[in-house]
Amino acid sequence: MIRKIVEAGAGAAEKAWRENIRENQHVRTGDMLASVGTNEYREYLGGGSVDVYPQGEDRNGVRNADKAYVINYGRGGTRKRGKMGDKFITGNEDKTETAIVDAMQAESDRLIEELNR
Repeated sequence: MIRKIVEAGAGAAEKAWRENIRENQHVRTGDMLASVGTNEYREYLGGGSVDVYPQGEDRNGVRNADKAYVINYGRGGTRKRGKMGDKFITGNEDKTETAIVDAMQAESDRLIEELNR
């Protein structure tokens, strides 16, 4: 049950990542957008988890996760020089967290309903 609930939340997180990438116009080749996914499910006492982020490398061998990090946080410097990141990931954390929690709650409710039949 926990795995299904976590995977429902991961699906919502993937959707949020893709929406953030599109809304902030960070699509050139589409490699980073297409690579958004989850790593392996990890289970531990009392829970489980997966990480959602751009996986792998683009066609030029650049890690998609590194590109997302630099776009989000920038390369350092000041906003005047244009090197600050646009916070396309961290700027939407509240909205993303709400979507993930809602998806996990919906899956939990569905599973409980299924058990009670």
